[in-house]
Amino acid sequence: MDVFLKKIENLKILPKRRLVKGGKGNYKGKGFGNSLDFYGHREYLLGDDLRKIDWKAYTRTEKFYVKEFTEERQMHVNVLLDSSDSMNFGAPNKWEIAKKFALGMSYLTLKQNDYLSFYLLNDELKSIQKKVKGKECFYELLEMISNNHPKGVTDFSSISRIDGFMSGITFIISDCFGKGLEQVLELLCLNGQEVILIHVLSPDELNPNHEEELKLVDLETGDIRRIHFNDRVKEIYIRKMKAFINDCKNICTSREVRYALASTDEHPAKIMTNLLGGV
Repeated sequence: MDVFLKKIENLKILPKRRLVKGGKGNYKGKGFGNSLDFYGHREYLLGDDLRKIDWKAYTRTEKFYVKEFTEERQMHVNVLLDSSDSMNFGAPNKWEIAKKFALGMSYLTLKQNDYLSFYLLNDELKSIQKKVKGKECFYELLEMISNNHPKGVTDFSSISRIDGFMSGITFIISDCFGKGLEQVLELLCLNGQEVILIHVLSPDELNPNHEEELKLVDLETGDIRRIHFNDRVKEIYIRKMKAFINDCKNICTSREVRYALASTDEHPAKIMTNLLGGV
């Protein structure tokens, strides 16, 4: 973990939109406040702070104008990590790689002194940390996550039970083998969240290379199916997998949700660098 954290040390999680809610902080909000980031002028209205009058503008126009500055907000980052049974698959293992993404985003959030809420998602939503701040919280998180293992099925609708979204960024890290993704993305966007979906899949899922006789076991439901995995079946499978990935991507792009396909044979630090835009 230390080697991985060192590779992402200089990355930053920055909002692309102005923040709507949250306490005073380091990021631009949609309102007006007392920061040093000048926005513009407007005519003086009765009750305005006299200290904001631009006297230079008065000497030019003989009218009273006040200066407005963009308001600064505190950012809140939600990290939602899929911990369903289907994540315990592949080499490298999807769960282990997804944990790296989740912990990496958490580390950067706490390092830059923003608020973090961390959740595990399967058929219910489990809060691990809520609205914590400060780098020392990361090592508590690391210990708590080590005691959790994949189980159950993925139900994205449980995310809707999160109470009181603060303005900021929500990361969803999942293989997307679950129900309710489209609806929950719609809800998050309506709540003013800037959403980023990291779609974690193994090479065996993207391009399987198996012997002809296969016994398929659904890791979440336990259902078993035997198939003859010939070239024709493989072609159908790959076509359906591509359609599934495109559906996930289209669900995201239609809502201005950032989407990243993360194959577990790619290094998480490289994917994070591409996603966050480097330093």
